[in-house]
Amino acid sequence: MDRRIQKTRQLIMNTFIGLLAEKGFEKITINDIAERANINRGTVYLHYVDKFDLLDKCIETYVELLLNHCADTADTTLNASAFQSIFEYLEKNFTIYKLLLSKEGFGIFSNRLYAIIAQTVTEVIGIKSENHAFSNGVTTHFLASGFIGVLEWWINNSMPCNVQEITEQLMFLLEPYTKHLVSR
Repeated sequence: MDRRIQKTRQLIMNTFIGLLAEKGFEKITINDIAERANINRGTVYLHYVDKFDLLDKCIETYVELLLNHCADTADTTLNASAFQSIFEYLEKNFTIYKLLLSKEGFGIFSNRLYAIIAQTVTEVIGIKSENHAFSNGVTTHFLASGFIGVLEWWINNSMPCNVQEITEQLMFLLEPYTKHLVSR
């Protein structure tokens, strides 16, 4: 992709995020974005259909960034270093993820993240579970929902405990599952 196109899209998205934090989604207009970014309204429409498309692309981008970070530093097992890596990344990027996990994200961010985590958990269970008493659907939903719930609680409450504490607590809670989801 042309570097100018990338820079323009990034400018529009950064402007949108700033306005989202300032005004809330409902009050943002394409004119607001164009004016703040010092570009023509038509330029915004050249890259995004409307503000809903921009929100969708923004969420998609930040889910992808989180997952790319996790893919670079963690494996697909339930281990402390994988969780610690996720929480460290979220801590460094707290402001944007708090915004996306708030009502401004309309639950879209959480839903996308849930779907990806559920898929990963399903793959891990299918490959590594030696206990056939686990129902893939129940276990997947329980683990993915629990993780997303803890992540949202931690972010929305402005990280009431540090990365090490949240990781240790999560590992303690997941201990019954880690012994069943070990490599063969």
